[in-house]
Amino acid sequence: MLSDLLTRPDRSGVYTLPPEQQGVLTAAATSAGIALLTVDLFRCRTAASVLTKIGQALKFPDWYGANFDALNDCLGDPEWNPAPTLIVRFDGLKTLHDAHPESLATLVEVLQAVADERRSAGCAFWLLLDTPARGVAILPRA
Repeated sequence: MLSDLLTRPDRSGVYTLPPEQQGVLTAAATSAGIALLTVDLFRCRTAASVLTKIGQALKFPDWYGANFDALNDCLGDPEWNPAPTLIVRFDGLKTLHDAHPESLATLVEVLQAVADERRSAGCAFWLLLDTPARGVAILPRA
C-alpha cells in the first residue's frame, strides 16, 4: 500500500511522479494524514523564478535568498517543517527543463542532498517531480 511506503524514511527521496499516480498519491497522503505540499512551477522559465516560487509556495523565512544554497538550508532545516513524514510535489518542471536543463540538473542535485540529509535524520521526506530528470527513479507503487 502506498501510504505504508510513504511513512518509511529508508525509501524516501527524490522521485518522478507520473501523472497517472498523482491522484493515488494524494489519496494515500490524505488517508494517512501526511502533509502534501505542492509547488506550481508551470510559468517558471529560469532558476531564479523557480527558486522564488518555491520559497513563496513553501513559506520559507524572510532570509531565504532564492538561490540553491538557501533552498538547501531551508528544506534541510527540520524547524521549517518538523513533520516526520512530508511530501513536496513540484509541478511544471518541464518548462525549466526545456529552457535551462542545467538549472533543472542543479535543482535535482540540491533536492537529492536535502532528501539524503532528512532521511538520515529519520524523516520520510519525499520530493516528487512531474518531469523525468537524469538519475531520478519513478516513484515505486508500494
